[in-house]
Amino acid sequence: MPDVPFAFDLKQRNTLKVSGLAAYVQRPPPDRVGWVHARHVWLPDWRPEKWAYEVQHLEVTFASYEQWKHLEAEQRDHEPLEILMVTRHSTFLSDDLGTVEAFFARFTDRPQWAQHPDKVDCPHEYVGERRSNESPARWSLVRRAFVARLLDLQSSGVTFVWDTPRRRLEGRVTAVHFNSFVLSTKAGEVQFSFADRWEARVYQVEEDGYVRALWQEPTGRMALDPSTLPVWEDTSGNWVTPDA
Repeated sequence: MPDVPFAFDLKQRNTLKVSGLAAYVQRPPPDRVGWVHARHVWLPDWRPEKWAYEVQHLEVTFASYEQWKHLEAEQRDHEPLEILMVTRHSTFLSDDLGTVEAFFARFTDRPQWAQHPDKVDCPHEYVGERRSNESPARWSLVRRAFVARLLDLQSSGVTFVWDTPRRRLEGRVTAVHFNSFVLSTKAGEVQFSFADRWEARVYQVEEDGYVRALWQEPTGRMALDPSTLPVWEDTSGNWVTPDA
């Protein structure tokens, strides 16, 4: 008897175009939770159609998933992919529904298990129908890449400049928290949010006067390997590096 093709039914196709579709990864690595997710996006420059499917595969640590669900149950304000520690992420565009179905089939055995993202706890924070410049998962990886840089600076004890339009400070990183870090200067300790990096230049002035940049926000073309990035452990209240 021939295999039944993996295909979405009419209801799923309509859900995909309106709200997106998602399914759990059925056999994720140990201590991981994963999803495959797709949504319909408007692409003015896309040829030959103006619409395409934005598809992604996402896996996170089970510990961070439990923490996220705990915060959800308490109805506490948070960004899901700030809590969830992404361990694997890939994304692509296609205007072929068959390609989307084939991708889903790699991770889940039955097409009926693809549902509205909310029904399978799939984290998604897209607004509107245009393609995101940076997906929430990508933003999460960039944030953790910044944490990795802060931990390196803390470990080395290097003195550097934190330069913003409002003030210029020189000091050393002495603590890295969940969403902030402490810069110790001659005048005392100053705490900054990770988001403060968006308006800051971070650099070191070497003895010969050369200015060496210590952080530059990764562009969308720069690959970030989740397995190399620090993971927040809620039980210990610390960032843990992969080689720790």
